[in-house]
Order: sequence, then structure tokens, then C-alpha cells
Amino acid sequence: MGASTLPLLMALKRRGYIPNGSAVIEIGAQQLDESFVGATEDIAATGRFFGVTTPPPSFAWTGPRSDTNVLAGAPLAREFWTWLGLNYASIDIDGSPGSIPLDLNYDEVPAELVGRYDIVTNFGTTEHVANQLQSFKIIHDLAAAGALMLHVLPAGGMPNHGLVSYNPKFFWMLGRSNGYKIAFMTMGQSQRDAGLPDDLVEFLALYEPRAKSEFAAYTMPATSVVVALQKVFDTPFVAPLDVPTGTTTEHAALRERYWSVLKPDLSFQARERDLLARIKEVYSREQSLAAKEADLARRKRDIYEREQFVAVHEWTRYIIFAPVRLSYRLRRWLYAHAPPWLVALKRKVFGVAGVKSDPPG
Repeated sequence: MGASTLPLLMALKRRGYIPNGSAVIEIGAQQLDESFVGATEDIAATGRFFGVTTPPPSFAWTGPRSDTNVLAGAPLAREFWTWLGLNYASIDIDGSPGSIPLDLNYDEVPAELVGRYDIVTNFGTTEHVANQLQSFKIIHDLAAAGALMLHVLPAGGMPNHGLVSYNPKFFWMLGRSNGYKIAFMTMGQSQRDAGLPDDLVEFLALYEPRAKSEFAAYTMPATSVVVALQKVFDTPFVAPLDVPTGTTTEHAALRERYWSVLKPDLSFQARERDLLARIKEVYSREQSLAAKEADLARRKRDIYEREQFVAVHEWTRYIIFAPVRLSYRLRRWLYAHAPPWLVALKRKVFGVAGVKSDPPG
């Protein structure tokens, strides 16, 4: 496990893919190489991302170094994962402490471990296994719905390393068959001008005498593929199938076996299209409701403005005519309460109609 793992973990944590206290299981109990142990700043930064407040472990070598095995005596990755606060387990047959012995060629995941883990790491293990179908089925079965499956595997170069190499298309097809979400993918290059290994050149020389001279200047970069897949659907594992999307077949058994690819109406792509259509429908309904609410709010505002207009004009009319009404009432009151002599004087002065009908004073 190298230092390049640290930025990947920080990026996935920042994007919300790794909850605190997650359960992690390694496919092959990993050891930490010198690049990892030396990346002290990135280790500390990763700890901060995971909310760790204690200093990182010392990651000390447990035995002498070896020229033939660069990881001889290297510290186990278990220390790193548990320091991050994750529940740790591993799949291995080498007797690593606490590892679960599982043969990636033939074994099935025990029932109690199915769907139990939030992170499954495959950092340079499955390239050493002949049965790729079973290896990736085991990874799928260990992962819970929503879990991350992290792969860091050889893509090219290193012709005598492991049994197989990988390319991005393998993971595209793997994701299509199982509805995985690709959370991250990149390519790495560790050696730009690596030549063919000596043991391979010597072996080729047994069959081609000119092999040593022909391959003396031969170089090939050592590359890797780094991919993080998220298990979205809790469905049985389907092997990747290298056919164009939309391919069908008349063979019923194959349609059932590769249903997510050969049954377009049931594929994960169809599910995604259906989900997007439903989301679009819900969005349209929400937009329609929002428009109706906006129209209702506008009508309420219009009614309020009309009521305010009426209220203002009512008050204006009241202010204008109030003195007139008050004057009228005052005149009636004065007339009702005026002494007779004042009424007679008024009639005499102003000649008010009806004076002749008044009785003599």
C-alpha cells in the first residue's frame, strides 16, 4: 500500500463516500511500503479528514529488509485503518493476524460476512488470482449497498508480475453489469523506461537466440489503474460482458445469466433512465405547484392592495366630509337648544321661511 492511496482516501472522504466508523476489509492483508511510511504530512492530513486527534502510529518495520522482497518486515496496513477509526478485517491465506482465510479462486463469502463492509480494498491482489470471476464476485458480496470498492491494480508493464493486468474498459463493463457508480478513476505510471526483466529475457532466449540483443533496448512503462466503484444496488453479482450496450440474444439461459446487459428493459441503464424520468416528472409537478403558489400569492397581493386602496379612499372621504357632517350636527343641536328669543331674532334678521306660521311671541 503506497502513498498514492492517501490523496485518494482524502478525496473520497471529502465527497462523503466514507462515513466515520466504517467497516473496511482488505482483499489481501496489505503492508505499507516506504513511500507510505515517509508521507508523514499526508498521513496526518488524512487523519484530520477522518477526525482523528491522536498522533499516527510509528509504522515500524518488524524485520530485516530484503533485496528480493521490498515489503519484508513492512508494517501492516491494519495499524493505519484502525488509527482512522475504521473497523478492520482482511481476506488472506497467509496467516496474517486476524485475517479470514478465503480462497479467491473457489470459495464463497460466508453468510455472516455478506454485505457487511463499507469499504473493500483490492490493492494489488486479484492480479495474482486465476479465477477473476470469483474474485470480483467475492468483492461484490462483501460490499454493502452504498459501499466503496477500491482497486489499485497493474495496467501495463511488469510482464512477470502476477497473472493478469487490467484496463479501464474492464471496470466500465464491470460497472455496467452491476450498476456500480464510478466514484473515481485514473491511471498511474511508476516507471517510464522499465526494460524487460532479466529472467524473462533469459527465458525468451531459450527459444529465440537473438532475444537478448533484440530486447536490450526494449522499454515499456509500468502503469496502473486506480478506480473507486460504489455498489448502488443490492443485487446478485453479474460477470462483465464485452458486448455493446443494447445487445440481445435469443438464448434464454444467457439472457437470464447476463440480465443486466442482455435485457435492455431490465438493465441498470434502463433503471437509471426510469429513475431520471421519475425525477423529471416530480420536478415538473413541483414546478407546477410552485407556479400555482406564486399565482395564489399574486392574487392575495392584488386583493390586499385593493383593500388598502379602498381603505385609503374611505379614510380620505371621511376626512373631507367629516367637517360638513359635524357642522350639520352642530347646527341641529344649536337649533334644538337655542332660546326662543334667539330663534325669533334669527328669523327676523335672515328672513327664514316659515316665520309667519310661527306663533306670536
